[in-house]
Amino acid sequence: MNSPHTYTRLRVALVENSPALAATDARLRDIITFAADNTGKLVRARLVFAAAQAHGLEGGAAERLACAVEYFHVASLLLDDLPCMDDAFTRRGRPCAHKVYGEAPAILGALAFINRAYALSGFAFAMYPADVRMQATACLDACLGPAGLLGGQAADLSFAESDRSARAVSAVAMRKTGALFWLAVYFPALLAAPSPGELRALKALCVYWGQAYQAADDLQDALMNAFEAGKTTGRDRALTRPNLAHAIGVPAAQARIARLLEQARRAVAVLDGKSARWSYLGGFHREFVEPMVGAVAA
Repeated sequence: MNSPHTYTRLRVALVENSPALAATDARLRDIITFAADNTGKLVRARLVFAAAQAHGLEGGAAERLACAVEYFHVASLLLDDLPCMDDAFTRRGRPCAHKVYGEAPAILGALAFINRAYALSGFAFAMYPADVRMQATACLDACLGPAGLLGGQAADLSFAESDRSARAVSAVAMRKTGALFWLAVYFPALLAAPSPGELRALKALCVYWGQAYQAADDLQDALMNAFEAGKTTGRDRALTRPNLAHAIGVPAAQARIARLLEQARRAVAVLDGKSARWSYLGGFHREFVEPMVGAVAA
């Protein structure tokens, strides 16, 4: 999962499957290419790719499903960074796309990625039974709509009107970061027809991952500068956005992350005990979650 070959393969796939076509308006094509090529660690894409392969999708189809989930994430970042949202200046060590190409092209680029992501998702599930396709559609709606990412973004924007408690912070994290992890895990897991017990364990694992990952991001925003984090920091305090470190303090946030990582290890062990087909989740936890989250929380 963590091999350079996999990373390179997915980077190439993200450009090859992007919605930038020869006939596309030049500015729109440029911003799509810029965003598709400005990859981070491809955490979600690698997870989806490993899961899809483990559950029977051949290489090309697994790549396309991984690209679909990553495109949803890319679209959310393009919108997140806009002046009307987080008003960010840098993302992944580069100027934000809207700073280079303008706000309107950034919005259209996000819509282009969302459109392509839905298409690639449909292609990946096209040969599966109707009930699996329906579950996949319902998963997308739940993870990306008002009950998931979209609703989480809205709650993020109105956080100043809440009680600003740790509970409110966690609720936003559940609908934003947690929803994308659930999409990355459950979407390809549908190919394996998981049992009710496996679904419960998968859901618990995604809760722990999502909360830990977001808490680590909160610490980055609170403690690091833009160069260290690779993106604009200090926005949560400036804009009164949810941040666990601000709500309960840095030491308590670090302690909570440690507990979440331990809970995630236990959830992985439960899934390993149910079937070897979930072994990629343990690999993902050890190779990505523990090093990335643990390093920030140390």
